[in-house]
Amino acid sequence: MSTPQNNPTEELTPQKLLPLGVLWPAEVDRICAEETETQFLIEGLLPAKSIAIAAGDSTIGKSPLICQLALCVAAGVPFLGMQTQRGRVLYLDLENSLQDCKALRDALLQFLGLSETPEEFLLVPEPRQDLENLIAEVRPRLVVIDSLRAFRPDVTEKNAIAGQWLKEIRRMARKYGCAFIFIHHLRKPGEGLPGHNLAEECRVVNWMLEMEGPRAFVNQTDVRIAIADGNSDPAALKVKWSRRVHGDSPLLLVERVCDREGEPAGYRQMTGVLLLSPERRAALERLPPEFSFKDAKAALARSDDPTNKFLAECRQLGLVKKVAKGVYRRVSPDAASEQR
Repeated sequence: MSTPQNNPTEELTPQKLLPLGVLWPAEVDRICAEETETQFLIEGLLPAKSIAIAAGDSTIGKSPLICQLALCVAAGVPFLGMQTQRGRVLYLDLENSLQDCKALRDALLQFLGLSETPEEFLLVPEPRQDLENLIAEVRPRLVVIDSLRAFRPDVTEKNAIAGQWLKEIRRMARKYGCAFIFIHHLRKPGEGLPGHNLAEECRVVNWMLEMEGPRAFVNQTDVRIAIADGNSDPAALKVKWSRRVHGDSPLLLVERVCDREGEPAGYRQMTGVLLLSPERRAALERLPPEFSFKDAKAALARSDDPTNKFLAECRQLGLVKKVAKGVYRRVSPDAASEQR
């Protein structure tokens, strides 16, 4: 069988490729270099111009957690220890009354140590059919919709409808330079699979099988955030996310902080060496104050992937910080406590 040959008289140039939607290597490098500067709204969690879905059971506190996230972006303060890029937030709260929205917001402001509501935190208390027009006028960096079912119940029913709608959302994300977070529910008990325990070894995409509605909300989103009840053993919430290409984060244990009257005020990440498994705790104790990836791999006595997960969890818990490429430093207990 003869092998097809390229026509030597037809030279493929960038000018010919670009209208076809084909990127040559130098163009790929240029685009990626430009986007690297503003890659994240929330470090390690939410890239700019991305689509995220946050799912969890009803009444466990996922809406207050995401509201805290939104306020942190609007104020430019860390969220659960992760740095944020300050930007305007458009928050569609379609589940609560205006009075309840204000009460939640004010409690979170006090917890975050903010003297007033950031001017960049904009609330929409009623469903809107003209979302794109609103985004075009307001120009937010982040759009939060709580909840997806209240905003567009039709897209939670059929995969084809959900897929087409998400394509429209992605077009808006790119055109207006904003990220989206949709808050969604799990199926009611008895409607789906047996409950998954959100644990370190549990993959987020598998846990998301319990989410209500079409599979498109897992397959066609960039970030999937799983939020589960921690039953205060020891955490109030367990949080884990998966980013496209990068895979799962370590499991975060989150405690609910109460005000002087005992009312829930906000959330903070639980830190400390006791939250590591015995195997990882022993490996950390074997490491010197400053160490390399190779040192960590030897201390854990595991392969590359488990070592990466070990280091990621230590960083999430405030026990280790990365000081250079491939170089890490242990954090003292006092310093780790201050990071909370």
